[in-house]
Amino acid sequence: MNLCLLAAAQAAGSPILPKEVLLFLGIGIVIYVAVMLLIGYFSSRRIAGLDDYIVAGRRLPLWMATATLLATWFGAGSSMGVAATTYTDGVGGVLADPFGASVSLILAGIFVVGMLRKMKCLTVTDIIARRYGHAAGAYASLWMLPVYIGWLGSQMLGLGTILYLLTGMNIILGTCIGAVIVLVYTYAGGMWAVTLTDVIQVSLIVLGLLIILPGAVGEAGGFGKLYSSLSAADLNFWIPPAAKGASHTLDDWSYYIGSWIVMGLGCMVGQDLIQRSLASRDEKVAVASSVMSGFFYLIIGLIPITIGFAARIVLPKYGISPEAMGADPENQVLPQMAMIVLGKLHPLLLVLFFSALVSAIMSSADSSLLAGSSLLCNNVLKPLLPQLSDKAFLRLTRISTVVLTLVSLYFALSVKNIYVLMKNSWVTQLVVVFLPVMTAMYVPKASRNAAWAAMIVSTAVWLAYCAVSCIGATGSFAEIMENFDRPLTCGAVYGFASGVLVFFCCCLGERLSEKFRAGEETE
Repeated sequence: MNLCLLAAAQAAGSPILPKEVLLFLGIGIVIYVAVMLLIGYFSSRRIAGLDDYIVAGRRLPLWMATATLLATWFGAGSSMGVAATTYTDGVGGVLADPFGASVSLILAGIFVVGMLRKMKCLTVTDIIARRYGHAAGAYASLWMLPVYIGWLGSQMLGLGTILYLLTGMNIILGTCIGAVIVLVYTYAGGMWAVTLTDVIQVSLIVLGLLIILPGAVGEAGGFGKLYSSLSAADLNFWIPPAAKGASHTLDDWSYYIGSWIVMGLGCMVGQDLIQRSLASRDEKVAVASSVMSGFFYLIIGLIPITIGFAARIVLPKYGISPEAMGADPENQVLPQMAMIVLGKLHPLLLVLFFSALVSAIMSSADSSLLAGSSLLCNNVLKPLLPQLSDKAFLRLTRISTVVLTLVSLYFALSVKNIYVLMKNSWVTQLVVVFLPVMTAMYVPKASRNAAWAAMIVSTAVWLAYCAVSCIGATGSFAEIMENFDRPLTCGAVYGFASGVLVFFCCCLGERLSEKFRAGEETE
């Protein structure tokens, strides 16, 4: 394969791989997708009601629960997005994922999933509804929907980018094709289909990354040369230095803190994580699978980081620059490295790797789609329509997967940076959901009023900050969103801090009021 001609082929909009490789690849991916759809079909025959559809009948063993959690976390953002962001920004650009995301899995295993599994919840916001009322549960659930709409959109965009790279297909068409495939097998089989496909998908992506890693490091001249090419800033986990003669602003610190906690704390109460834990056989399996997947995820997440750094040396050697990559160059670093490394070996390895990459993206896409539809139907629509039967709600949940897919597709085609779309999807979980879930479990005397005050104030502060930051912004919706990463993150930190302060002030005020009334009764 003449890799120096890749960029020219891209610019011309033609396929960038030889016909025989494309044939192998096409056959391989078609077979893979057919298997996924068959799994969805056969899984649908095991769905007797909403409990089976949402949490797979609560019978997942440890190995399946761990595999599906790991596959859920490792998608387009964690592979293509991390490699591309490391390529441009170094480790400091990927603090949220994989580092914050790994922390969230471990903390969730220690503090959250065991208790929710023991209580036999269907969704993470069930605990809010039980402690603070159905209205509070519905409010939190509605604010979680943007999480899964954005996350699903980032996976769709990843699939579209891969199809564009391999065949020259229009990226919009490729994104739409990927969306349809994920929708079909999730619609049919629910959590059973998602779990069974996740086991296959996580095995493929780990194998694919392990194949490409040695070749990427070798193309860069070896690990020693790769390491020596990195600056201290590339490996900096601390807040970046301020400009010369200046000091860090409050927003600088907020953005740095937010890079850790938006996913580090926000993902702890993610429906996708909780849903897999609730599907576990018992609470011990739920805890162990979450903690184990957190450590595994961190180890695997270091591979795209390494590949991103290697790409700085390797891509220029083959005349591949961001300008030459054509559409959405920020998402193409990992696929380009795969074609360079594996293109020198057997075409079947390319088939294996891109099938693995597609599988990783699909595993995250189906998880986010099922999580969003579960929240919408179980915590928003079900309290409003108590007369509907279990089978009717099952149909409604499946219909909601179609609606959420269409909304996510719109965002995928509007915001074209995978990592930005993925990271900012988690903001509302930190702002609105984290505090009421944790207090419902660990603050027995927390009142409904305190929970509502915290949710409303945190939401209002976050939205107000974002609105003020939007003043003066020009351009299309997509252009504004591409540059809105910092305001969203800073606003989330301010909103979260405000909610915590208001919650404890309300609790303190209520305790003082109780003591005052008790004193009056004594007198």
